Amino acid sequence: MNRANGAVLLNAGDLVADLHCQHLTNLSLQVTKGELQRPVRSEPLLEHLRQRGLAHEQEYLAHLKAGGATLTTIEAERVDANSVAATLEAMRAGDEIIVQGALSDGVWVGRPDVLRRVGRVSSLGDWSYESVETKLAQQTKIGTILQLCLYSALLESAQGVAPEHMSVVAPWTGFERQDYRLSDYSAYFRLIRDRLQAAVADGGRAGTYPEPNPHCDVCPWDDACREQRRQDDHLSLVAGISRLQREELALRGIHTTAKLAEEPLPLHWQPGRGAVESYERLREQARVQVADRNSAAPVFEPLEPEPGAGLGALPEPSEGDIFLDFEGAPSFGPGGLEYLIGYIADDSSDERKFTALWGFDYAAEKRNFERFVDFVMKQWERQPGLHIYHFAHYEPAAMKRLMGRHATREAEVDRMLRAGLFVDLHRVIRRGLRVGAESYSIKELERFFGYQRQVPLERADEAMYAITGPLELGAPELIRADDVRVLEAYNRDDVQATVELRDWLERIRAELEQSGARLTRPANGVGEASERVAGWQEAVDLLYAQLTEDVPVDPTERTPEQQALWLAAGVLDFHRREDKAAWWEFFRLHDCTPEELLDESLALVGLTYKSRVGGTDKAPIHRYRFAPQETKIGGGERLYIAGDKEQQIGVVELLDPGERTIDVKKRVAAKGVHPTNAVALNVVDATVLRQSLLRVAEDVSVRGLADETRYRVARDILLRARPRADGSSLKRGDESTLEAAQRVCRSVDFGVLPIQGPPGAGKTYTGARLIADLIAQGARVGDHREQSPGDREPAQGHARSC
Repeated sequence: MNRANGAVLLNAGDLVADLHCQHLTNLSLQVTKGELQRPVRSEPLLEHLRQRGLAHEQEYLAHLKAGGATLTTIEAERVDANSVAATLEAMRAGDEIIVQGALSDGVWVGRPDVLRRVGRVSSLGDWSYESVETKLAQQTKIGTILQLCLYSALLESAQGVAPEHMSVVAPWTGFERQDYRLSDYSAYFRLIRDRLQAAVADGGRAGTYPEPNPHCDVCPWDDACREQRRQDDHLSLVAGISRLQREELALRGIHTTAKLAEEPLPLHWQPGRGAVESYERLREQARVQVADRNSAAPVFEPLEPEPGAGLGALPEPSEGDIFLDFEGAPSFGPGGLEYLIGYIADDSSDERKFTALWGFDYAAEKRNFERFVDFVMKQWERQPGLHIYHFAHYEPAAMKRLMGRHATREAEVDRMLRAGLFVDLHRVIRRGLRVGAESYSIKELERFFGYQRQVPLERADEAMYAITGPLELGAPELIRADDVRVLEAYNRDDVQATVELRDWLERIRAELEQSGARLTRPANGVGEASERVAGWQEAVDLLYAQLTEDVPVDPTERTPEQQALWLAAGVLDFHRREDKAAWWEFFRLHDCTPEELLDESLALVGLTYKSRVGGTDKAPIHRYRFAPQETKIGGGERLYIAGDKEQQIGVVELLDPGERTIDVKKRVAAKGVHPTNAVALNVVDATVLRQSLLRVAEDVSVRGLADETRYRVARDILLRARPRADGSSLKRGDESTLEAAQRVCRSVDFGVLPIQGPPGAGKTYTGARLIADLIAQGARVGDHREQSPGDREPAQGHARSC
């Protein structure tokens, strides 16, 4: 946002910022008017992302040049009359690629990364332009879509016709564009654009407040807004409170932490969303925080013991216990990189020792992961009572991710998970203690158990960005030894703090037991898989090892044949890995409190029985009403009582989000059971698919990829082979897409024809007509006949793939 010739000019950043925080729009407008000065602060994260983004953009431009494209760069520091005129001149000349073009309609301005010429008639001639943005995110976010919509609107103003598509290029796509149809998003864009434009024309919005939100992490006003909330004693200072809960309390005239702390218990009002017990817990949290403010010593108090939760979830300490913390670069490669695994555990001399496993590429990540898992298994054999302590959910999630990425040590990690080896101390303290802190982060909690860090957090942040930056830019040689040393010491601080937090919680637990409290301990599990699962995993592991024996870990070092072998091996356990994700989520939900379940899309809270609406006497269909909440449950899911993984009550028949009712076909044993809170599970049996993949992989392992006697189509898919169509070109100049596809599919033994494109591109339209065309020729669609080893696949006339 800036001012030119007395008018306020808006850009894509303003549009996205307003979506995140309308108060930020007011602040920016005041800066533009000269009423405020924009804060200046060190922002290493933003600088890191900026450098990473510039590098990606340059890589994409180099890719375009290498492909023979001619690039025209608009050299200008800002959007002004000269840069806009230069861009329009290049557009009228029909330049193929325009880099950093400048666009303006007098109110909005923009500088797209790339404008590419397309064959769509416009006021320019037989061509027009569409915008392409280079982005780092692995998933396109709404802010990017709005940015592209703005550039498309500015292009429409310049060329007299709206672009049909807009595109994103991410580092993980091999510079392949992800196209989005403008018409799918334009209505929403106009709503957001017009809302902001009207607010600016009115001089800003009245009554905005700096409510905290995720955008605060990258906002220069963050410190000022925090200070205002602190001066106001804003309700956001209450640990664990949500914005919806703050809005509910405001309706009751409660606007400050101190006011909430004074609210009489039990509460005499019923909230519009959520349970009254949730607000009573928030009231108690506010009370403890206010007491902590006025006390020289940190204030905390134990909660009423719950079986299997809070302090009751702490296992018996063991000499073999391991304390774990990961450091990762989330934007490295296609799925991030866990470049440091740090842990403290007893060594062979029975003394606690810190170990740091560093790795700056996927091969090293895999070796470190295997080394850590092997250490755990050896330690577990020596100390059967050991557990792995961590803080928050990142570490077990990273273990699952590494297991899936490298397809290694899966049985071992599964066993750890089944045995309950991982102990999340964040969940223990949230359900076991009430502390006078505004956040339950480990760094906020350290003053309660007296831990003093050796590395200042500011220096640790500098070292972290100095390591993740070169990694994500593909230049690990730029990582400095001093930054490695600092970050290793910071990681040691995190792990040691986890050790001392566990020991502090154990001391509190012991004091409670001495005073007469009865607290549980979770039983030690062995985590052994069933014979069926173990047998399947053994067969998959053996075949995987055979297929990938000579395949490099780094995908860039593989030949097409090695990539095909890796893919054949990797998909063997695809369906079971997908099922694992659903089961892991299912188990996680059972550990959630009712307040937490309220924000989960596969859970329902506040169920009340309404009536029977069908079924039989033995297996009736019961209708329940649930509390206001968003849900993805739609029908067919198995429904369980929250907190009881074994108690399935039935299957979801129908959910009506408008009426907030759910119909459940009850199991015979649960027809009289009416849960208050429930968790859904949706796992589809994929046994047939898994067995088919195993047969293909076994055949490839024995006969190789070149053999064509069996599974020829599967081999084509693995090798990404082109269809064996008549002629050298898949699509001739005079053909439509449908005509080209029909010609290819009429070829003898054409193989595989993939049809790909964004929503609305015509995939279903083309596929349906291909199927009808092939059936008319006598082809069989979806024929899954069993064949003897010597049989070839069905010959001409069989539809292999559409």
